[in-house]
Amino acid sequence: MDLQAVLARLRGDGDELLKKALRCSSADELMELAGEHGIDLGESEAVELLAFLQHRPEELTELELDAVAGGSGLVTCLLCGSTSVTYLRDRYGIKEYRCNDCGRVFGIR
Repeated sequence: MDLQAVLARLRGDGDELLKKALRCSSADELMELAGEHGIDLGESEAVELLAFLQHRPEELTELELDAVAGGSGLVTCLLCGSTSVTYLRDRYGIKEYRCNDCGRVFGIR
C-alpha cells in the first residue's frame, strides 16, 4: 500500500476527512468512511493505515529528543486544533508531530 497516496486522498482539499479517519477505532469503520468518500480501501490496507494513524510511540530515543523542535505554531493538531505541537520525525516522507495538548501523534505530508 502506498501510505502517502492514501493519506493524500484522505486530506483531499482539506483535513476534515483525515480528522474523521483519526477518530476511527476499527479497520471496518475506516473502510466504511473511505467508501463513503469514494476511496477504495481493502481490509489489510485499512489495518495498516489505522495502525499508522493510531501510532503512539511510548518513549523518544535520545536522538529523537535532540531532533525535537516544538511549539512553532505553524502546524495545527488534526484532532483538537491546537497549535502546540512537537516535531518527532520524518517517516515515509510524512512529518510526524505530537500534539502537546491532546497527545495525538499525526503526520503531515
